[in-house]
Amino acid sequence: MTTNAPLSRRLRRLSAAAFALAVIVTLIATLHGRSLEYGLFMDDHAHARQLRESGWSLRELVDACRLDLFGKILEVWWQRDFSIRFFRPVAFACMKVVYVLSGWSAVAQHVASLVWHATAVLLLMRLLRRLGYGYLASLSAAALFAIHPGQIATVQWIASQSELIVSTLLLAAVHCFANFRGWPGRRWSDAADRADARPAPPPHWGWLAATAALYGLALGCRENAIMLPFVLLAVETVCTNRFRPRNLLAYGLLAAVALGYVAVRSAYLGGAALPGRPYVVPPTEPDFVPYVFDKFCYYLLGEFVCAPLVPITGLNYCRENAWLFYPATGIIAVLMLWIALRARPRVGAVLGPAWVSLFMLPVLPAFESPHHLYLPGLGWAIVFAQLVTLAAHGRNALRGAAPGRPPGTVRVAIVTLVVAALGVGFGAGTHFFSLTVDTAQDVEDRVADEVVAVASELHDGDTLYFANLPLIAHYVRLIVEDRTGLKNLHAVALTWSPRLLGMQTPAELRWVDERTIDVEIASDRYFDGAFGKMVRDATHRPIPIDRGKPIVHGGLTVELLDADPDAVRALRFRFDRPPGESGVHLFWGSRTRWAYHIRR
Repeated sequence: MTTNAPLSRRLRRLSAAAFALAVIVTLIATLHGRSLEYGLFMDDHAHARQLRESGWSLRELVDACRLDLFGKILEVWWQRDFSIRFFRPVAFACMKVVYVLSGWSAVAQHVASLVWHATAVLLLMRLLRRLGYGYLASLSAAALFAIHPGQIATVQWIASQSELIVSTLLLAAVHCFANFRGWPGRRWSDAADRADARPAPPPHWGWLAATAALYGLALGCRENAIMLPFVLLAVETVCTNRFRPRNLLAYGLLAAVALGYVAVRSAYLGGAALPGRPYVVPPTEPDFVPYVFDKFCYYLLGEFVCAPLVPITGLNYCRENAWLFYPATGIIAVLMLWIALRARPRVGAVLGPAWVSLFMLPVLPAFESPHHLYLPGLGWAIVFAQLVTLAAHGRNALRGAAPGRPPGTVRVAIVTLVVAALGVGFGAGTHFFSLTVDTAQDVEDRVADEVVAVASELHDGDTLYFANLPLIAHYVRLIVEDRTGLKNLHAVALTWSPRLLGMQTPAELRWVDERTIDVEIASDRYFDGAFGKMVRDATHRPIPIDRGKPIVHGGLTVELLDADPDAVRALRFRFDRPPGESGVHLFWGSRTRWAYHIRR
């Protein structure tokens, strides 16, 4: 009896694909499935409120793409209103669809994030296979990317869903472009150099149109998508030595899409609409170049050695340990370059480093944030697939040439064990890093719980003053309104906790008279630590108030009583309408209470 070889091959491919799908879905469900228990967190509250209030037009979706950090969400006495606007209508439309279809369920939104993540990982593995990497190398790289500890914030935080969407769209765009250009695993000129080479098939222009469409949608999700043509151009410049007219047409079309995006974005946002400090370091600042360089080093460490990416303070820690920070980054850069040179006939040799570097470039001026690692991390996965191929099969296999003899079983077994050990390490890192998300959400919930507990004493339009508020609980007003049904509450932060997760040192509140309170802290200082750095970046001053020069803000007068050179020990607050009067409430944070309702 003869065997149907083509059918047998198809069955083997289907079995391999089903196994890869099962592995990736299982890993994501096991290590990221806990996010289904999470609700909304921080920016999620603002996004959900804005999407609920917006319509479906482009203008309304663009207006929903904003963060009202100070003023509309929470008022502070030392800072004018501050909002950040984005142009991400495609991502916000996707989120709004999920919200509407699910009855505004946070669980459904987390499910959507997991689906986007799984789709991106599967597209990544398919791309690696297309580039000529073996099944083991491709599955290993994709699986490790799926559980990379650096991707926790992106996968488990709804506000970062735009990063998942843009990555999925850009991977799909690369697949379409590869179909249009006929990308193989090795350089295009190889076939032309052979005497028996067949002529290249004519291009299918539908693939180019699909590439441009997906690129346009990706630009409507996140700004760093604009780098795709540069990534593709870097690959084709190195891996081809022939120019064809369709090259000019392809890149001309992508450039037209990018220019159209810039024009539409400028029209809707009124120009570049780039936020200043503390969100972005402007190019005109003297520390711009050192900051961007150090951020690039820090992000490489996050990608390649899973260094925790801590907003605001993480980069300072690395700079304080420069003896380790810069050499470690240099080793990573040399390793990337060495692998690329070893694999240089192959498309992935250029695509991996170019993807990591170029998609990282637009976010480097912004303050450090872990969700920035996701899109560049796809390039990390390509580099890792090259490393596995080199380790398991040697240089010839990495270059795409047929090895002289099959790889040794022991060698492959060792590589498999190392990859499995990395998987265990990544899984453990993802699990324990996720606990930080749990803790942060718990702090936000506890602050809101204590305010909601006295909801019977609150009414629409009341003013809520918060002393020693944790930075994590910035959106407490929206949470309280959503839980209680109250409307138009006015939240004002008097002092912030010096520690990100709440007070860790004694503080004292003293009534001077019925309208005046003094607030003093024992060992920590107000406007110190991570929050103090944000204030200094925003105000360009060590502390936002001078002795003898009270600040009058709305119905509040603030006076500095005692301060160190760059931090505050004690402040005095005088209220036009004192707490305890109808419609005015004061909440106090301490080591034992998150938001204790002060009743005089």
